[in-house]
Amino acid sequence: MVFRVVQNFLNRFKKPKIVSIDIAQIFEHFQKLLQNNQRVMELIADLGEKSGGEYVFDRKYLVDMVEELHSLLLHMVQELNFISSNKYLALYTSLDRIITQLETELRGRLSFGQETPIAVALDKAPLDRPELIGGKANTLAIIYCNLKLPIPPNGLVITTRAYQLFLEANALEDRIYALLESWVNGERDEHSTSRQIRYHILAGIIPKEISKEIEQWVDKRDLPKRWAVRSSAYGENGELSFAGIHETMLNVPPKEIPYAYKRVLASLYSPEALVYRRKMNMLSEEAAMAVIIQEMVHSKVSGVIHTVDVSGENPDSLVIYASWGLGRTVVEGRDVVDRFIVEKVAPYNILKKEIATKTISIKPAGISGEKEEMLTEENRELPTLSEKDIVQLVKWALTLERYFKYPQEIEWAIDQNGEYVILQSRRLVIPREKEFSQQNITTLCDQYPILFKDVGMVVHSGVGSGVVAKISSDSDMENFPEGGVLVTKFTAPWLARIVPKASAIIAERGSAAGHLATIAREFRVPTLVGVEGATERLQNGQVITVDAKSRIIYSGRVKELLSYELVAEPFPFEDTPEFRLLRRLYRRIAPLHLIDPSSPDFTPEGCRSVHDMVRFIHEKAVEELINLPKLLQKSSGVHVYTLESEIPLGLKILDLGGGIDPRVIETGRLRPQDIRSVPLKALWSGLSAPGVWSTEPVSVDFTGMMSSLTKTPSEASAITSPTQFNLAVISQTYMNLHLHLGYHFNMIDTRVEPDSYHNYIYFRFVGGVTDNARRSRRAKLISTILSRYHFKVDLKEDLVVARVLHLGEEDMIRRLQMLGRLIGFTRQLDIQLQSDEDITNFIKAFYEFEYCH
Repeated sequence: MVFRVVQNFLNRFKKPKIVSIDIAQIFEHFQKLLQNNQRVMELIADLGEKSGGEYVFDRKYLVDMVEELHSLLLHMVQELNFISSNKYLALYTSLDRIITQLETELRGRLSFGQETPIAVALDKAPLDRPELIGGKANTLAIIYCNLKLPIPPNGLVITTRAYQLFLEANALEDRIYALLESWVNGERDEHSTSRQIRYHILAGIIPKEISKEIEQWVDKRDLPKRWAVRSSAYGENGELSFAGIHETMLNVPPKEIPYAYKRVLASLYSPEALVYRRKMNMLSEEAAMAVIIQEMVHSKVSGVIHTVDVSGENPDSLVIYASWGLGRTVVEGRDVVDRFIVEKVAPYNILKKEIATKTISIKPAGISGEKEEMLTEENRELPTLSEKDIVQLVKWALTLERYFKYPQEIEWAIDQNGEYVILQSRRLVIPREKEFSQQNITTLCDQYPILFKDVGMVVHSGVGSGVVAKISSDSDMENFPEGGVLVTKFTAPWLARIVPKASAIIAERGSAAGHLATIAREFRVPTLVGVEGATERLQNGQVITVDAKSRIIYSGRVKELLSYELVAEPFPFEDTPEFRLLRRLYRRIAPLHLIDPSSPDFTPEGCRSVHDMVRFIHEKAVEELINLPKLLQKSSGVHVYTLESEIPLGLKILDLGGGIDPRVIETGRLRPQDIRSVPLKALWSGLSAPGVWSTEPVSVDFTGMMSSLTKTPSEASAITSPTQFNLAVISQTYMNLHLHLGYHFNMIDTRVEPDSYHNYIYFRFVGGVTDNARRSRRAKLISTILSRYHFKVDLKEDLVVARVLHLGEEDMIRRLQMLGRLIGFTRQLDIQLQSDEDITNFIKAFYEFEYCH
């Protein structure tokens, strides 16, 4: 690690050799950057595939994978800085930070810098750092921030960094390890070990910086007067539940919070916790405790939801347990409780109500702690939940189950004002029932009509069911239903934001290595790609069930299959330390947070994962090529041909290899028929199609004419500088095109190969001769057309930036042909767009024009 840090530090001062600019060298670095980008995405895809739990691997695979990712990212950072003249040196720091986190995970030890906070507000907690805030706080933060569901207010997380400070301040670390070692060696039992460790922790002194954080948090709030202090251990409610093993203290007055904090820390070493970690083979992983301090919820009713009936008697149903008062009655089994069995599909029919004759209610005691009260005769027989309560709880439970992709055990409460809150949610582990054998499932599924069988490729296995929602453009996404099945022609990355809402994904095109596939695996959404005809045969609103593992799509909701998938016993390898380590690494590698290039967070500092780094570097590398014509003028020894054509573009072409007929070198003449570059050939066929490029002058109304005449020199120079001629840098499969047509600018960077994974088109358009309103209308027209061709489009005034990825060679060629026609069609269109209505009319005209070609 030290060597790497020094190496990266020195790299920051390594100046690129571009004093005499070599345009070919810039493209050589750009091509290497693309190759490394592809390899990183392949590694992420491989890691995602293994995270499904169906492959066996060892620790060396993970170590080698992290080393290769580091090497590839380092090269990408160097290549971008070469292309950009060291504009992105801050990426070295981001790379250090991300790789350090991965190496820390590999060591199984927590390592925090001095800048790491010792306390964070729960509603602002970093979701990608469960090692800092603990598993339970991480889950609650996700529930609140991502799912927008209510949790108890005024939450503060005293982080695992604070736990380390506590140990250091009281010189406890070595003593704890020595006691644990003697236990593992059989020299003492777990009770003696636990007693000794907990004594040392309870006798410890809380460092001032931790006490200060607690006091300031509590003092700033007039209310509440009582708090709940909960455990949030590293790993708790994550891959393992630790259910009921760590301490929770309720109704704690402010002055007793420090003692409650130490009680929760000490519970990390209770006899039950020690035995649990040993049984789960976790003793080699570092134990650490974060602590949540939340406003006390004075529950009128509370309880637990199992999103699967563990008895197996009611498939496709969930069970709600409820009692009066605080939740200990349910979770600690202190009394009989009400039980409601509810269907998991709307309108959520209640299949069974079992109203118990309850005797006690647990409530906050006067000063602190809790007390038991006998219920009145009236309340003993009363149902604790109304039908309205049940429907609300079921909706939330299904949201949590779909998001976390496992049956959930959810603790909830309803306060004295009737407000609902979720106290925690963890994976509900259920033994596989005998009646859910594979043979039985196959027989049961036979009664459902099959729509597709043995089709497509599995991106992420699993089973999902919901209504079909076909998405073909940005505007469709707003109406995507919660729990719907996303059906799309292409796996475009811009679909990423609705993946968390989807119960399954079906795409006609795409691969397992695309960005959307990565995100689907991250959210564990069953996904099939390559299902030809899906968008035609499946209709919006139709209920279907997708069995991605068996590559079958059923009509209707196959409840037996859904239940089997949820309760099926995990593959044994999922319980190994290696698999848990992979899942932790995956959470730091695969998530994509940098989606919008125009966002203020789209910076080197904003990169929080390996995927973010790759996304940022690729985007900025393409942007750098916008200045290519200027760079070309500074370069020397480069032979550039001018394309001889009836279209008066004056297009200059620089061939990097294989882009033109070799005989051109002898003749010195380059004509359209000499082009061998696949992307340029496709674009030119569209641009030169009959009727596309009209040389007739466009009629100009008075406003348009005045706008062009009054355009300032600075505005004009931004587009028509003498250094900005029309240029295409090409190879057989690559094209970087710069077109300055009057007062507007087109840039296309694209690669087209037989393997769809390599393919992409980046399109950029800006400018115009008329006023802002007309230029913006043309930009809107272009963005609407591109969106219908499945481009991800970003539009800002007259700037259009569009991308499409990973389509097959034929699809890419068709889009480049369309872009050629679009460039010709819109060349002088801003002058003619006198009103917003004209946008619709010209879009229609373009499609009629497209149909003719």
